[in-house]
Amino acid sequence: MAKRSTMIAAKLTVPVSNGQDVIWQIIRDLDKKGPWSIADIDGAAVRSNADTLVDYIHRLRTAGFIAPAGTRPTKGSGTPTKLYRVVIHTSEAPRLRRDGSKARPSGQLQMWRAIRQLSRFDYSELARVASTDELTIAEVTAKTYVKRLADAGYLQMLKACTPGRVNSSPALWRLKLSMNTGPLAPQILRTRFVFDANRKAVVGSAALAENEECVG
Repeated sequence: MAKRSTMIAAKLTVPVSNGQDVIWQIIRDLDKKGPWSIADIDGAAVRSNADTLVDYIHRLRTAGFIAPAGTRPTKGSGTPTKLYRVVIHTSEAPRLRRDGSKARPSGQLQMWRAIRQLSRFDYSELARVASTDELTIAEVTAKTYVKRLADAGYLQMLKACTPGRVNSSPALWRLKLSMNTGPLAPQILRTRFVFDANRKAVVGSAALAENEECVG
């Protein structure tokens, strides 16, 4: 049986490397106010690798999602800062290769989309529904994702698993309405906490991996 956990959700107070989902959300927020620069993105993020930012901006520009929008003067005689505007508006972060062509979604994003659509699921069904012709989700991958989301308080258990029996079956879950935070997939951190890019907050449990025995 699943143990009761104490869920926490806190704005980031530790450095977290921001991926494309978070960078794109920052870009969208900045664009509402007018032209923006790469430095503006870096200033709005908790921590961003400069190479990652420059590379993603290159991909967005190559694919036509953003376009140059002039420059901003700098203090003294420094080189003016390049500005950009969003041309193609989309709620989800464009996943692009360096040549601007479309890249496949991440496995976690595919699983999160499936979780938001399914009224109930076990890890086996999640793997099946989340799989596409481009990317197959392994059951062990889905099982791990379910464990971490359950520990972080995203999921409600509808039926416990029945291990060691003749007709054994995995646990049944559903996404809590209060934790359907948005289209961006919660990202599993190395600490086993979850980073919710929709809330820009770390979500975790006081008892890590407590649902280890309840998923499969």
